[in-house]
Amino acid sequence: MRISIGLIALTMAVGLTACKNPEVKSASGRTVKAKIAEFDPNAVLDLNLGDGGGGGGQRPDEYQMELAFNQSFGAIDECVVAAKEKRGMASDKQLQGDLAIAVKLNPSKSRPLGVNATLPKKFAKDAELSDCVREAVASVPFPTYDGPPIIVEFNTQLDAGSEWEDDEY
Repeated sequence: MRISIGLIALTMAVGLTACKNPEVKSASGRTVKAKIAEFDPNAVLDLNLGDGGGGGGQRPDEYQMELAFNQSFGAIDECVVAAKEKRGMASDKQLQGDLAIAVKLNPSKSRPLGVNATLPKKFAKDAELSDCVREAVASVPFPTYDGPPIIVEFNTQLDAGSEWEDDEY
């Protein structure tokens, strides 16, 4: 079995990340620790990694991925609430902009190998918000499958806001 340079680079990146102290203290005293690795989406993936050992069948389809990702919305909303509190914003104000998420799936385990979060330009330097969103996505179980790690991408609003609607039946 061959080991690609990308896999070695990922291993080194995870090892280097573990050496850093990822703890971030906010003004409110809340501590956020990023426990999920980021990854280079342009790294070469070795497609000769065997069956992945996932036993989850064929690669997950788009519907399965969306179902898994949608489970993270509650936790992402908590990140947004914390970011609003940190900025002293009213809860009904929105953090405007789109959120791009890339998830590197682990074929043999439901926790991803890595998650990248690209925040809107206005919030791009907010490491605490980024780490919180990444952890929120990593905390939901993704399907296992047979095959090499793959990257799936999701786009959504950072803060979809909330609006109560009365159901009329």
